[in-house]
Amino acid sequence: MPTARLLMIISEVLAGVAIVCSFLLPRNFDFAFRISSQMSIGIPVRWLVPLFLIVTAGVTGAASLLRMYWSLAHP
Repeated sequence: MPTARLLMIISEVLAGVAIVCSFLLPRNFDFAFRISSQMSIGIPVRWLVPLFLIVTAGVTGAASLLRMYWSLAHP
């Protein structure tokens, strides 16, 4: 159970860091993805970094919930 609690705390910290990053990252810096020779898409870092952190927090939270369930269902 301590492992699951630690995973849940890590998940909450990652979500908090994502919120802070969304305010502190620069607005004019982006990643450009080239689709063809004529077209490219620019996605701001201000969107990508928090998105990655929130997805990581979600996966970590789901893993901790599964770990808690497993330890309670199989004593």
